[in-house]
Parts: sequence; C-alpha cells; structure tokens
Amino acid sequence: MYKSSINRTPLPVPPTDHSPLVDFMRTIYPLGNKAEKYILQNSFRRKISRGKYLLKPGEFCSHYYYIHEGVLRAFIKEDNKEITTWINPENEITTSIRSMTRSEPSLEYIQALENSELYVMSFESLQKMYTLFPVMNIVIRMLLTEYYAASEERSYICRLPSAEKRYDHFNASRPELVNRIPLKYIASYLGMSEETLSRLRSRKTPVK
Repeated sequence: MYKSSINRTPLPVPPTDHSPLVDFMRTIYPLGNKAEKYILQNSFRRKISRGKYLLKPGEFCSHYYYIHEGVLRAFIKEDNKEITTWINPENEITTSIRSMTRSEPSLEYIQALENSELYVMSFESLQKMYTLFPVMNIVIRMLLTEYYAASEERSYICRLPSAEKRYDHFNASRPELVNRIPLKYIASYLGMSEETLSRLRSRKTPVK
C-alpha cells in the first residue's frame, strides 16, 4: 500500500507477551483481552540511535510510533535552516499524520534526539481495529482530543510576539524538556537564535 521508510531498516524485534504500547493504551481506556492480543500481534519494537531519522521529506509514512524511551522531533528545512515543528518525549504517540492519512510524501523529517525505543503499529492495522474492536474508537477519540490540544498549544506559542514570552511559556508548559534538549533544538522550535535563547536562560537563571 504505502511506501514506508521502515522497509529500509533492520528487522524489528518480534513481539512478546507484553508491550508498553498496551500498557499505555490501558491508561486511556480498558481495551479487553482480544484487543490487547491484537496489538501484541500487530506491533513491534524498534530501537533508533540518536541523530538517526525515522522519516525524511519525499518518503511515505504508514506507521504510528509510541515513544517508550527517548525523544523525537520533527522539522522542516527552509533555505537550509532547520525549523523544529514539534518535540515529543516518552509516553507520546507520534507520526507524520499528513503523509499517512493523505498518502502523500512527507514534507518533514522525524529524527531521534536521544537513543530511543519505540513501539510501532501500522496505519492499516489500526484502521482494522476500529471495526474489530469498537472500544478503539473511544481510545482514539480521547487521544485525538489530547493531541488537538497539543497542536493548539504549538500554534499559540509560535504566535507570541516576543522571544522572552515564547521561552517563558515553553518553560512553564514543558519543564521536563528545558534542561534535557540541546538549546539549538529548543531555539529552533521557539523561532529564535540559539544566542538569544542562551541570553534569556542566563538572565532567568538564579545566581548562586
């Protein structure tokens, strides 16, 4: 169906009788034994090293990625400048939704910022779950509500007029990332230079 970048990677680790993806889904809504078994049979674990790419522009995305360990980011390039569009750590499900749902080549890169462990499920397998297990319609609706809010948050932060306000908002809303992610990626996400971000952080760091 889709031409995926996953086809060019090493063979995935076969599923076992336990999956962090199932555990994550359970925190959203009870799945039932049959739905859990289906996820186990139709997902796999994938490890990706820091700096490597899950997706590049021109490739087709056909998988969802649950981040069990590590951090991923998406970015585009404009005039040889990287513009980070999102940064997601553990316990997030992510993908290139535009490429996958429209069956169009991706416009963005998805890159690992740390050595990461992912649990991967295809778009086709998830679509089948809607029919086989109606409970998945509840799970996905709840996830979509959460991710629409996250999208709204990204839209809001990029429209704040001053670099200081964008940094303050990021610091308040994503404190777990502030000292974990290299400055250049946070600066790229916030639409400012690394030098500007360094000055802001220095000014706001209490003197000991």
